[in-house]
Amino acid sequence: MKVGTKTIYRVIYLILETIRILAVGIVIHQPFLGWLVIFLIDTNDYFFALRTGITYAQYQIIDKGLDILNRFYFVLPAYVFTWPHRHLFLFFFFYRLIGDFIFFKSKSEKYFFIFPNLLEFLLPAYIIFDKDIFLALVIALPLKLMHEYGLHVKDLIDPWSKSYIRQHPEHQRKLTD
Repeated sequence: MKVGTKTIYRVIYLILETIRILAVGIVIHQPFLGWLVIFLIDTNDYFFALRTGITYAQYQIIDKGLDILNRFYFVLPAYVFTWPHRHLFLFFFFYRLIGDFIFFKSKSEKYFFIFPNLLEFLLPAYIIFDKDIFLALVIALPLKLMHEYGLHVKDLIDPWSKSYIRQHPEHQRKLTD
């Protein structure tokens, strides 16, 4: 039996997204390692998703749903280990959640810049800087704003996905089918 390339990409994509779901076990025991696994998969899964044949709008639904779940995972260590600034982790979770709801209603990615996923960079900075919230925020906030601006305002994506989209115009980055 011959397995097609699209099938291989579907299997890889399914494995990656399953790991994102199951990564809570790593985040609870080793928060930095769990964050790294989730971050690397989230950063690279679009490459595989494109080649499965799903539309950009379908990808966004899957990805943003998993982003919400993963952000919840990033709040858990703050409570499991009773970190002194755990309330800020919860605040930033709900702050971005507002942006998620506005995005799903408006289909405008610019709201991700206004409501950045700060937890994605705050968690590792908080760990690296030994729970110094001021230093973690000074580092995480500008980096995350640049990241959100590039992704959601300037629409910057990796060169391999950009090349694939040029060759397959049916995969243009649009949020409606």
